[in-house]
Amino acid sequence: MTRAEVTRLSVLIVNYNSWRVCVDAVVSLREHRPHLADGRPMPYEVIVVDNDSPMRDEEAEAELSSALDALASNEGSRGELIRHGENGGYGKGMNLAYSHATGDAILICNPDLVFLPNCVDKLLRHIEEHDDVGAAAPEGFWDSELEGRLPPNILPTLGDLLALFAASLSPRMVRRYARKRTVEALKVWTATEDVTLPMLSGCCFLMRRSTIDKVGFFDERFPLYYEDTDLSVRIRKAGYRIVQVHESRLVHLYNRSGQTDNELALQRYYVSRRAYYRKWYGFFGGLVYGLTRWIQGMAWVERRSQLCPQLEIHELGSHKGPPVIEFDRDYDKVLVEVALDPNFYLAAAMFGSGRRWTIGAQLFHSFGPMQYFFRVLDISDGAPRLIGIYTYTRIAWDAPEPEASPQEAHIG
Repeated sequence: MTRAEVTRLSVLIVNYNSWRVCVDAVVSLREHRPHLADGRPMPYEVIVVDNDSPMRDEEAEAELSSALDALASNEGSRGELIRHGENGGYGKGMNLAYSHATGDAILICNPDLVFLPNCVDKLLRHIEEHDDVGAAAPEGFWDSELEGRLPPNILPTLGDLLALFAASLSPRMVRRYARKRTVEALKVWTATEDVTLPMLSGCCFLMRRSTIDKVGFFDERFPLYYEDTDLSVRIRKAGYRIVQVHESRLVHLYNRSGQTDNELALQRYYVSRRAYYRKWYGFFGGLVYGLTRWIQGMAWVERRSQLCPQLEIHELGSHKGPPVIEFDRDYDKVLVEVALDPNFYLAAAMFGSGRRWTIGAQLFHSFGPMQYFFRVLDISDGAPRLIGIYTYTRIAWDAPEPEASPQEAHIG
């Protein structure tokens, strides 16, 4: 069964301290604008809500206004910048943007995105052709060369909460939990067709207005994070599927807003996390969550959770150049996960082969001066087998290069 064709698209963006990348998102959307099913340009609107950003950039703000005004040159299209007088959270900002939207399809977006060719069109065609899809999401990449794949989300359940709690008490459970996440993520990273997901990522997804009318939009009890998780649960409980559309691709520069105020982002994360378990698991869920948090706050548990969970980590050194890893032999295919801590709970993916691996120039350019952890697994036969774990610190370009800093790690 084919659903009615989408005739107008509303693109909603909530900005917080991300003016420059928001400009890039709007410009890339204009370059790869949506089309109707017959190939004609689709009328669309871009509504940007600024959540009272304390960090101002007058030049970028002016460029954003100009980019939005330029949309009017396309017949039936428009742009609007709404300056919200408060920072009530991502969900509240999105609800404000939605109240101004007129499209029959709604594209929900973070400001730190770069749209690639046909990304939006493939999402539009998918919801037109599949009656049971409540939300369609693109494949997320870290760079426009499509080398770094972003991690798929895992739907939080009470079982997942208890598994994370067990991992906070045992390095062995950390390795077990991370391996399970990798196995599940590989199914998404290596997919050659559309993938049904347990939950969507709030960074970018497409819904019909008629679906939103049935399941609702964002719950403002979640000030930051978990608002997409909550919406995912409601979409699925209404009988719809959430689908990652194959070859609909975009670049997500990842958490640019959160990085500008880490303390506030973390506070809101814990508020939202508690609200999620209370909403979907009732009093018992809130009790389990509160008990695990209380135990994790004990001094001995905090000390134990800070233990390195990995049995061996190879040092790649601190330097300006990219990390290089030499293997003991040729491998048909390796998975290289990169994370900011040795737990690898939230890891992006890269792939390689042969006897040597190093990161591509464009992806490496996005690495800031900080410590990174790499986990390399042999996936030549399907099931991942650990080759080695490495740590590397990128230093700033204007910092002196440390003496005798190893730039390669050899295994064998």
